[in-house]
Amino acid sequence: MHQGVLSAGDRLGLPDLLRKLPGDSAFGAHHYEVVDVKTSGRTRSDQILQVCFYSQLLGEVQQRAPEHGAIVLKDGREERFAVADYAAAADEVVAALRQLRDDPGAARPFLQAGCAGCYHDQRCLGELGKAQDLSLVQGMSHGARAILEGLGCRTVVDLATFHPEHARQRGNLDPTLVRRLRRGAQAHLLGKPIVEERPRTERLEPAAILHLLADPYAGRVLAMGALFPATEAGRFEWRRPQQAGDEWQALRELVAGLPPRSALLHFGEALPRWYEEQAFAREADPALEVRFVDLQKRLRAAAVYPRPVFGLADFVSSGLGRDPLRAGHAGAAALWLGLPDADARLEQKLRTDLLDLATLKAQILDAAPTPLAADGPRAVLDAARPA
Repeated sequence: MHQGVLSAGDRLGLPDLLRKLPGDSAFGAHHYEVVDVKTSGRTRSDQILQVCFYSQLLGEVQQRAPEHGAIVLKDGREERFAVADYAAAADEVVAALRQLRDDPGAARPFLQAGCAGCYHDQRCLGELGKAQDLSLVQGMSHGARAILEGLGCRTVVDLATFHPEHARQRGNLDPTLVRRLRRGAQAHLLGKPIVEERPRTERLEPAAILHLLADPYAGRVLAMGALFPATEAGRFEWRRPQQAGDEWQALRELVAGLPPRSALLHFGEALPRWYEEQAFAREADPALEVRFVDLQKRLRAAAVYPRPVFGLADFVSSGLGRDPLRAGHAGAAALWLGLPDADARLEQKLRTDLLDLATLKAQILDAAPTPLAADGPRAVLDAARPA
């Protein structure tokens, strides 16, 4: 059954599929279980909870709780699971939703990774900015915000000058965490990153930057590019594999033009994850994989940013003050393939992202620590105050 409507009490659900199974229920000598269809390549916890929610509704409607639920993934695989294994977590989510329904004023936004994909983000960001909410600080968690607010530290300005003398005054939060959060508040007020003091024993030169544009739904790399050396003045090259079988050769061609011992910088897990999957079925060179260096981890550790940073767009906007979407959104790259200027769009997006990564390396990783005045927090507040 496709798109069956399930209604019970104050809940309503429209699962993708209801699968008919033998076994008595209110409907007779058969009953149903929930199957939801997803475009992801692997099952996520929120998807499982959604199926559990539908299963609870279905159990009340057919007067028999389904034992299993299932998720069909983008490659057609079906993952089936026991509903009882996740029932407690599903009950907690439903209880929290009911609480929010009954007391909407208790709902508060919190800036996190998922906000970038939510159509309410502009409304919430406005509220957070107006209140100078602590979630605007890099490294903040729900728990830390609650503890700090309980101590009277309620805004970014409060946190920028927060200097507790002992554990009780900091709510028993780890002192290193408090110091880093305070620096995050100061960076927010300054509107620019604060580069941290750190060991600089490992050099990333010579280095190149590799970058991919992918279609996660199709499991394909649409284009890949390299910048060498890893500076804005570096030489840019790119390849557009016409089909999945051409991707491996495209990478080999890009790497062949680079010095054999150069570090291969990349951002996040996309490149190493794809390489691992490809290398499993090929005669891959183990020496190539050990040259991969994740810029995302290093950039996150090297500075405190004016806002929480999650993906490349956050690092570009918070770290460089640039529009990260000026060459388009990477998630829309698959939609460009049918356009007459597809090659030009893909090339421009790759080039722009690679230049942004090179600038981040220069201004964050290779930069000297940000000097702060002796009266640090007070100087930050003075600098952040409009003239």
